[in-house]
Amino acid sequence: MEYPANVIIEYLANLLWPFTRISSMMMAMTFFGAQFVSPRIRLYLAIAITLAVSGGVPAMPVQIPLFSVEGFVITAQQVVIGVAMGMVTQFVTQTFVLLGQILGMQSSLGFASMVDPSNGQNTPVLGQLFLFLALMLFLVTNGHLEMLQVVVMSFQTLPVGELMLETTDYQQLAGWFGHMFKAGLSMAVAGIIALLTVNLSFGVMTRAAPQLNIFALGFSFALLLGLLISWYIVLGIIPKYEFHWQLGIEQICSLVRMDC
Repeated sequence: MEYPANVIIEYLANLLWPFTRISSMMMAMTFFGAQFVSPRIRLYLAIAITLAVSGGVPAMPVQIPLFSVEGFVITAQQVVIGVAMGMVTQFVTQTFVLLGQILGMQSSLGFASMVDPSNGQNTPVLGQLFLFLALMLFLVTNGHLEMLQVVVMSFQTLPVGELMLETTDYQQLAGWFGHMFKAGLSMAVAGIIALLTVNLSFGVMTRAAPQLNIFALGFSFALLLGLLISWYIVLGIIPKYEFHWQLGIEQICSLVRMDC
């Protein structure tokens, strides 16, 4: 049995462009895009998901040759859409990493550091704690399934070759950098005020009794207080994560023109 070249190229286009958007999202998405996940595993997952949803994806623009300038432009568009969707999940996760780093630096817990397995950088251990908590909440609350559902539905609301992200979408993504720092600081502000009060108290004690070794005592007390504040924040991290994750999902739905 022989297949014409146009039939083969049309079949490849119906798989390649959805695969490009899905794999780009998984490359940039939190957990799946981390360094501890093998690229081969991401590739196999993207292929399996593409084959599973290929029947429910709208037909691709077959009038556009796959191996042409316009075809390469469409491929680049799918990469941008997928990366934009995945980056929002990274912003949500990094909010809690910033929370841990701010508390770690203020409470002297920043002296303990290790290599972040998600990006290979050296970060405070407290930031790692909040990172792992955010990743576990992401998986437990089925955040990865929500992302797969959104990316599949995006082919209906943001068809391949017809619509593309607008300038306002890029502005909203850039605004998430500010939101990430603002959210991390707002969650850590109570601990910062408590630690600042302790440092001011020890400063007054140093002026009142210079013969006391305030540095050794203050360092130990700041560590203990930092651990207590971290424990207090961990107890209430679930509603904070749900709030920021809902903001992230709304942003992703806005990018792909969906109603959440």
